[in-house]
Amino acid sequence: MKKLHVSFRIILDTVFPVLLFGLVLFSSSIQAQSDTLTSTEKSKFERFIRNFDASVYIDAYYTFVLDDPAGDTSNLMEFAANSPFSDEFRLNVASIWLEYNSKNIRGKFLAQFGDIPNLRTSDSEQFIKYMKEAHFGFRAYKTMWVDIGYLPNPIGYESSFPINNQISTVTVGGYFETGNFLGVKVSGQLTPSLFAGIYVGNQYTLAYGKNKRIYGGMTLLYNYKDMFSVNYNNMIGNASIVTSETSHFYLYNNLILTVTPVKNLLLVGQADFGFYGNSPKPPDTTNLASGMSGFLQATYRFTKWFAVSVRGEYMNDPDGAVTQLYAYDGKLRGLLTYGGTVGVEFNPEKHSYIRAEYSYLSADKGNYVFNSMLTDNRNSLTFTAGLRFGIF
Repeated sequence: MKKLHVSFRIILDTVFPVLLFGLVLFSSSIQAQSDTLTSTEKSKFERFIRNFDASVYIDAYYTFVLDDPAGDTSNLMEFAANSPFSDEFRLNVASIWLEYNSKNIRGKFLAQFGDIPNLRTSDSEQFIKYMKEAHFGFRAYKTMWVDIGYLPNPIGYESSFPINNQISTVTVGGYFETGNFLGVKVSGQLTPSLFAGIYVGNQYTLAYGKNKRIYGGMTLLYNYKDMFSVNYNNMIGNASIVTSETSHFYLYNNLILTVTPVKNLLLVGQADFGFYGNSPKPPDTTNLASGMSGFLQATYRFTKWFAVSVRGEYMNDPDGAVTQLYAYDGKLRGLLTYGGTVGVEFNPEKHSYIRAEYSYLSADKGNYVFNSMLTDNRNSLTFTAGLRFGIF
């Protein structure tokens, strides 16, 4: 914890002043250069500048565990992709977003500071700690693009950034989904309703860190007039982490459905299911392991500034394909969890929110995975507030 606070203080004291100073110099330079250009040159220069988007995103939170048992010595929430600490005000993230989009070139860089990058990066991968995204791309043919760099994985509806979700906190299944990857993605809009892409690279997973082995996947998205969409994503390859001596061939499938049956009502359903070679579960570790997770979610927006969301979730990894193995009553199995979340959202301004959420999570009896490995369930309240501001 001390290391976390010290590193974050260094960021506040050094990085942000430098960035602010740089922005001031950049703005002054733009103004000076604009004043010396001819009208034709100025028009080209202004078009170039208009291709840039820059903004800052900040999210703060407070989480309170309602049934915290005696003897719980840690305030770190298990399986939390964001809002991971309880009983104190914390900063989820402070992020700087820079984007460039022109007819044939595009790029994106998202820097992040706070609890999210500190928990999502292992000690051996600090070089990537403060990057959420860092990639560039070029138009290869009509609607087909090639993107290269540190790219978001298409798997999963949820994001660790609360601003991208209707419910700030992420499901347990979302916590164990594959993360960003370093590699190449080729994608394009095949028809007005159909988007497709393929990608290849090295994955970065929240639960297990970096995988130096190459893997690939595909994404297909059919969207009918923003009223109904079906999104299928997968991952195929060797899922073994760097330190593993055993190869684990992995086929991971992700299916997302979104429906807007009536105005202001959004329904989301997601299912993840995968197959994992050379199961870690004894006695026969050459068997094929399997697991699944998913959630159902409904969000109704009463007005442009107020919405209510409800979500139910489930995860079952009996063979320990993506989770560790737990022992109870002579039985060994991977993680099993289920639960629900109810949240309300207030939007005082565009790109801002204040949310309050109640979550209940339960695990298989005797696994004791919550509250410092003392209980099989957890009840919690989470309050988040976020704002994105700038040029966008």
